[in-house]
Amino acid sequence: MKKTCNFLLAAGLFCISTVVWADNSQPTTGTELRPSQKAMQARAGWMKEMNANLPAMKYEEVAKSAMALASQTEAAGKTHPNPVGKDLTLKVSSLATATAEAAGKKDSDTAKMKLTEIKAACDECHAKIRDKK
Repeated sequence: MKKTCNFLLAAGLFCISTVVWADNSQPTTGTELRPSQKAMQARAGWMKEMNANLPAMKYEEVAKSAMALASQTEAAGKTHPNPVGKDLTLKVSSLATATAEAAGKKDSDTAKMKLTEIKAACDECHAKIRDKK
């Protein structure tokens, strides 16, 4: 009986200490994204929204996402340290503005073409800057 009580007490203390240790564990460091990664995720999100909303003829939503993309890329392009990156970022900004204008006119063909051009500019930047080794 004494051995059983000691075993149950030890098992209980083990379970409690495991739960307390798990609750107090710190999250892994290094998971915070760099500002450029956050900006790229935002850009990818706006592109995804535009590509989803355009076929559904939600032109107001397309224009809203395009203007957000244009605003963010214009601000980033003005201070971009790399000349190639600066040119491509500002190119994306002007294309996003044109996309917003086309969406405002409910011209889906022009908006689709501009989205394709934005994607091409993004791919070019990735090839020349991000993926360059």
